[in-house]
Amino acid sequence: MPARRQIAAGDSADSGFTLIELLIYMVLSVVVLLIVGGLLINSLNAERTVRDATQASTAGQLISKSLGQGVRNASAIWHTPAGVQPELLIVRTAGAGATASWYCQAWSYANGEVRTKTSTTLISTIPASVASWTLLGAGIAPVSGAPVFPKSGRQVDLTLDVKSGQGKAVRISTTLTSRQPVPVSGVEVSAPCF
Repeated sequence: MPARRQIAAGDSADSGFTLIELLIYMVLSVVVLLIVGGLLINSLNAERTVRDATQASTAGQLISKSLGQGVRNASAIWHTPAGVQPELLIVRTAGAGATASWYCQAWSYANGEVRTKTSTTLISTIPASVASWTLLGAGIAPVSGAPVFPKSGRQVDLTLDVKSGQGKAVRISTTLTSRQPVPVSGVEVSAPCF
């Protein structure tokens, strides 16, 4: 008979982990990591969705603000006929300085982009290219195929959708009306814009 080993007071006969215990701990660790990873991926997706919606909303507000300032101070407003591309809205508008000054401002919608141009001289109603104009927003779509800048008298009804990445498009809808007095008919404007 082999001699028995004496076990010290602090030692136990089964010190260490068995293979089954290690496998159970590994499975539990993988489950915890999968749950934490899933939460991280979901929070990253939610952050991207919120960021895309915020950027779309910001672009829409920038377009709305630019048009609002121009149209509200406009003494004359011109819009391209229906179906003409690029769609243009041109106004003769008052400056915001202490001294009264007039300038021309135009907005263009084509290929999902809204662009603007400001000039102290005439802006052509048939531009060769609007690509050099300042980009206000991309990913813009008219609502139900209607014009982006429909004009009715001295009023412009701005309605457009701004694409928001993979999320739902942000709709911008506002009515802008000129606050300038109606020019007397037959009186020539000193600085025509169109």
